[in-house]
Amino acid sequence: MRVAIFMMLVIGTTIGAVMPSKPPAPRAAQPAGAAVAEAAEVQKPVETVIQRDGNGHFFAHAQVNDEPIRFLVDTGADMVALTVQDARRAHVKFDPVDFRVIGSGASGAVRGAAVVLDEVVLDGKRVTDVHGAVVEGLDVSLLGQSYLRKIGSVHLSGDEMRLN
Repeated sequence: MRVAIFMMLVIGTTIGAVMPSKPPAPRAAQPAGAAVAEAAEVQKPVETVIQRDGNGHFFAHAQVNDEPIRFLVDTGADMVALTVQDARRAHVKFDPVDFRVIGSGASGAVRGAAVVLDEVVLDGKRVTDVHGAVVEGLDVSLLGQSYLRKIGSVHLSGDEMRLN
């Protein structure tokens, strides 16, 4: 029960802050972690450097269950949150019929389902059994603390985030 309440608060707050009222500006540079989606072989962990985009966010590509997913790296999110489309592409088992209110955001109640991801990999930084949620109406998947706290370190300096 305590975990569910905490999850509701964190995901709700994060979703309320992240769901844009307008689409994000196009990016010129290839996002961090894009090489992961292209590499077929297992990669040794390397430092990931992510530049802040024009809207103030940090985006990266990681693999979930061997499928490339675009994430907003959200150090304030307790866990990884996937869009319904990303969860389906990554073969995450969930049923939208089972969605329930898991938090609240600026737009009201947030519905979704708790899941455990087999594997999340960003530039060789592999974490297994990652707790997360599939969230109804989410525009972009969130890479939260259920992944970030299990890698070496996360440093933010100005417009640059470094993951080791």
